[in-house]
This record gives sequence, C-alpha cells and structure tokens, in this order.
Amino acid sequence: MKPLITYRPGSSLLHRLHPLTKLAWLIGMTVLVFAVRHWWLAVGVLAAVLAAFAAFRLPLGEARGARLFAFTALALFGLQAVFLDVGRTLIEVGPVTVTSGGVEAGVFVAARFLSVVLLSYLFVFTTSPNELAYGLMQAGLPYRFGFTLVTALRLVPIFEREAQMVYRAQVMRGAAYDRKNLSRFLLLARQFFLPMLVSALGKVDALAVSMEGRCFGKHPNRTYLREVRFARRDASALALLVAAVSLPLLLRF
Repeated sequence: MKPLITYRPGSSLLHRLHPLTKLAWLIGMTVLVFAVRHWWLAVGVLAAVLAAFAAFRLPLGEARGARLFAFTALALFGLQAVFLDVGRTLIEVGPVTVTSGGVEAGVFVAARFLSVVLLSYLFVFTTSPNELAYGLMQAGLPYRFGFTLVTALRLVPIFEREAQMVYRAQVMRGAAYDRKNLSRFLLLARQFFLPMLVSALGKVDALAVSMEGRCFGKHPNRTYLREVRFARRDASALALLVAAVSLPLLLRF
C-alpha cells in the first residue's frame, strides 16, 4: 500500500527553510503557473519542481495518488490535443485531427495541473505541521486557530489508518465490499462509518479533557517550547522567489 501523503522528516535545505517561506513559494509559484501565457514557461516550472524532488530525494513515485494525477494530466493533454483545432495539422486519422495548437494547449494545461499538484506535494513532504502552525501563530494567527490546524493535520492520517484497519477487519469477517447492490452498499457504509464515528468521538473527548486540564484558552497569549526563526537562507529564498515570479510576468507584459 502506498504511504500517506504526509511530512517526511529530513535535514535538507528545503526542510530547514521557514514554513512561511515555503508557503510563500507555494502561493507564488501557483500564481505564476496560472499567470504565464506561454506553454514553455509552464513546462519550465514543472521541470524545476521535478528537479527539486530529485535533488532532495523525495519519494514522489511512492506517494499515494501520483499515478492518478499522472493519468489525469495525460487525459487533459489528450482532450486539448484532439478537440482544439488550431494551427497546422500534425496527425489526421479519420475524424480525429491533431494540430500544433492543440498539442501546445495540451502541454500547457497538463504542465499547469502537474505543477500545482507537485508543488503541493513538495510543501507537504518538507513542512512539519507543528512548525507551520507555530510560524503562523508567531506571525499573528490566534493560537486557538493554530491549534485547530495542527489537530486537523495530525488526525487526518490517524483516521485514515483506522479506516484501513476497520476495512480489513470487516473483510476478514466476510463483508463483501465488491457487491454492486445499493441496499448492500448502504448497509456496509453504515457498518463502516459507525466504528469510525465512535473512534472519532472518543479521541475528541479525550483531547477536550486534556485541553481543559491544561487550561487551554485561559490566557490571550501563549509561550512556545520550540520557536521557528527566520534566517538568512529564508531571505535569500524570498529574494529568489521575487525574481522567479517577476521575470516571467515582465516578459508577459
């Protein structure tokens, strides 16, 4: 089974950047991908993101959903190449005509889609949820909202593992999930979500008791055991981001 899409601890330069710096890169590069009007710029962004995965040895091929996104990008390319009739004809087979404009549009759309997805993967793989929440709280976000963010990010993989355990346990007991019957599907859905709901309520109750025992929310401000500091490498990364976003936009205008 594919590993979860979650933070992968490491000591690379990308791991050591401030989480808000990486968030700025994610937002800036996403805006850039949708702002450019040349397919080769979108392909350049995609190539840079793939190079980052290779340079920092991040397991892109092992991530869950990678094949689905690759197939979706291929489908987007095919739709644009087949149905957009612009430019000179490259291939003509019966009623299907592939033009140069359609191929360029397909590459453009597929590169945009993959760039946004892989940028998100890169951010999640190299950014600790705790550090991201701490960085946001130190930047002015109320710590109650920051704690909500950390809790949500922590509970998602836990609930996914429990869902896998419930599914396997029910299959071992003879639950037939492969039967295509609406009434049977509703019964299995109820049997599946009931233990998940009970588990979620138990965890939320335990978390609430723990928070009350620690007087969570009593004071307007809080202290931090571990502070996330802005370093020189973050200033350099932000300067590089401004240059990377500004140059293509200047070329556009």
